[in-house]
Amino acid sequence: MTVNYDELTKQVLNIYPEIKFAGIVNVKGEIVAGGHKENVEQILEGDEVKMSIHYAIQKRDLYTNLAYKIGHEKSAITEFEKVILISIPMNSNELFLVRTDIGVNYSKIIEFIYSKIDPQKHIRDEINLIQNEIEKLKNLKVSKPKRRVVKRKPARKTAKRRVVKRKPARKTAKRRGVKRKPARKTAKRRVVKRKPARSSKSKRKTRR
Repeated sequence: MTVNYDELTKQVLNIYPEIKFAGIVNVKGEIVAGGHKENVEQILEGDEVKMSIHYAIQKRDLYTNLAYKIGHEKSAITEFEKVILISIPMNSNELFLVRTDIGVNYSKIIEFIYSKIDPQKHIRDEINLIQNEIEKLKNLKVSKPKRRVVKRKPARKTAKRRVVKRKPARKTAKRRGVKRKPARKTAKRRVVKRKPARSSKSKRKTRR
């Protein structure tokens, strides 16, 4: 399928307002299709543009010798302080270059370009992705994970209230009982037994 470069670059410029440049360049440093968005200030001019294109192609060629081990480059993102440069190889002689402002979602830009370059492959990738998600959902239904039992830490034991043993109340000194001497016994009144009254004898008759 032949890709219309002019149409593709216009579509890319309209993805985000932050995209300032979208173009197809060749190894000679020439812009084959596309260019800057209208009414946009160009940061690089003249030979500076060719120089930046040359650096992008040179960067791709640096990894070509390692392609047999790490594979071919699919895309490259270089983030500078002021701009982001995205390069996507179209073939061995051409690159798709995109310049955006900082903070843009460049993953969406790359995905969009690939969907236009090879729509069939993009559709296959999307189908495979959906099938993988379906398989994951099936596996989740078949083997439901056991509910994880969270062992709670035992409740913190409250410190036993310290029982303060109070000293027994001080015993009040027993009142010292003063033993009093027993009351002095009063001497019993001596009962003088009187002799019985002498019975008066009959008067002695005196003889006169």
